[in-house]
Amino acid sequence: MQHELEPGTQASDDVDAGAPAVPSPSERHARLAALALGVPCALAVRDGARAPTMGTVGFPDWFLVGGDPLALLGVARDWVRAGGALLVRDARGAGGEGPAALAGVPLLGRAGEAEGYLLVADERPRDWSDAELAMLREIASTADAETHALAELAEHREAEDQLRHSTLHDALTGLPNRALFTERLAHAVQRVKRHPEQAFAVLFIDLDRFKVVNDSLGHHVGDELLIAVADRLQRCLREEDTVARLGGDEFALLLEGVHSDDDAVRVAERIHTEFSSPVNLGGFEVFTSMSVGIVMSSSAHELPAYLLRSADMAMYNAKAAGRARWAMFDHTMHAQALFRLQLDTDLRRAVERDEFHLNYQPVVNLATGRLAGFEALIRWAHPERGFVSPTQFIPVAEETGLIVPMGRWVLREACRQLREWQDRFPEAGPLFVSVNISARQFAQSGLSAQVSYILRETRLDPASLKLEITESSVLENTQQSMQALRELRALGVEIYMDDFGTGYSSLSYLHRLEVDALKIDRSFVRDMATQQRQTDFVTTILMLARSVRLRAVAEGVEHPEQLAVLRRLGCDFGQGYLFSPPVDPSGVAAMIAAGKTW
Repeated sequence: MQHELEPGTQASDDVDAGAPAVPSPSERHARLAALALGVPCALAVRDGARAPTMGTVGFPDWFLVGGDPLALLGVARDWVRAGGALLVRDARGAGGEGPAALAGVPLLGRAGEAEGYLLVADERPRDWSDAELAMLREIASTADAETHALAELAEHREAEDQLRHSTLHDALTGLPNRALFTERLAHAVQRVKRHPEQAFAVLFIDLDRFKVVNDSLGHHVGDELLIAVADRLQRCLREEDTVARLGGDEFALLLEGVHSDDDAVRVAERIHTEFSSPVNLGGFEVFTSMSVGIVMSSSAHELPAYLLRSADMAMYNAKAAGRARWAMFDHTMHAQALFRLQLDTDLRRAVERDEFHLNYQPVVNLATGRLAGFEALIRWAHPERGFVSPTQFIPVAEETGLIVPMGRWVLREACRQLREWQDRFPEAGPLFVSVNISARQFAQSGLSAQVSYILRETRLDPASLKLEITESSVLENTQQSMQALRELRALGVEIYMDDFGTGYSSLSYLHRLEVDALKIDRSFVRDMATQQRQTDFVTTILMLARSVRLRAVAEGVEHPEQLAVLRRLGCDFGQGYLFSPPVDPSGVAAMIAAGKTW
């Protein structure tokens, strides 16, 4: 009888699938027991919580109960219950089947419980000496120790695999995270270096107005939306492509084997189509759109971080163009981003160095032609670039939050300057100054207290100050806005609705909002003298203002014909280059002293 593992015997739970066969501890120690005790047959069987494993040496089918090694385990277990941990017995059945002599000891688990048995058998009747039984126990103990070590190693490997997966995947959506996406992107870069025809594209995706969902429905619904977005994005891609969540509401796609810009654009349009239908989130139907930036492997830097940055730039261009669209990266975007970054730096220094000054544009009473007041306009004289247009630096100041300290300075300086002119030219009458309040300023708590302090500090009559706010800043949070407007008007300050007609203009909200005057946007005034349609718009706005007892100020008055129409329609005030461009304080002083009328 050969002391070898029988054909078809199960072995080794510590061997990876597909790897060369390696004897398990059960098999090795079964063989060792057979050799050590000089018997032809040995069996080691485990049936713990893990899948049963076994090793057999020399057990022919006729020795086993029903030809099944596991059946012997049931018999052995009964013997152990009856006689303790050690069994010694003639195992032949009534018909003479089975081994003539059988001995066994338990194979213990890490907690000390029996997980199986190491059995030795002989077809000849025999007794087992104490030394042989001790040897059997020692071999079983060694098998236990090795099996436990292998189990711990397997658990350690499993934990490592789980850790690696969690390190490289997003916990919420299960998608690859930024680290894994960057790793795959680096591989794509290396591959395209060797095979230029294997081009790829990166799409940077940002959800539009995701904050609205979080704020209105709660963060748990926001999480559900992100999971649904991840699922839909995966449906838009091929198996070889990668979709990753970079963080927050930002996702990225790596499209392999892209042959032209059109291939990437088709995916972007497929995504927009996919999200044209609502997402059902716990009974709420939510429509979400996304802004997509695209960069091709042939048009950007080869470093993964730069590719992502370029796609991010393109995404912001798409968002700035109106959201729910895509934009393709080009190198002018990088130049613009550098310019914007430098502008941001210079703007912060300008606040610290007092590089700003105010110009003032006259506001004329159209009924009398006399000067009624001024709009304060901030100007920036850059020490190297010279004059920087407000259209360039105001959006940056809004985005960075610098608009708040800038706005506070403008308010204080305008009030101080007007008080100085009132003291110097008392005969000019009750001149006023209007100051633009940014959306960020208006949203801040304590605005009325700040205005009240500045009025006291500069000794300016509150009736001389007009604060200009935009429709959109008021309507972002109507309840909070109405409270802020009430507090400001309680000080005696008047509120002007700026750029009226370009947003949500309606009689219903004008009736609710506490404002004193409307400023008609220059886009309506510009073509008023030549296009009847524009004249009709202005007429409607003036009728709307009168219906709720508001005054009206027309912006952008540049030609006498425009002035004539505005006077005929009964507009209260006008401002524009026909009267004067914005001028510095000395120019204003000369204008007041001259008592000019129009």
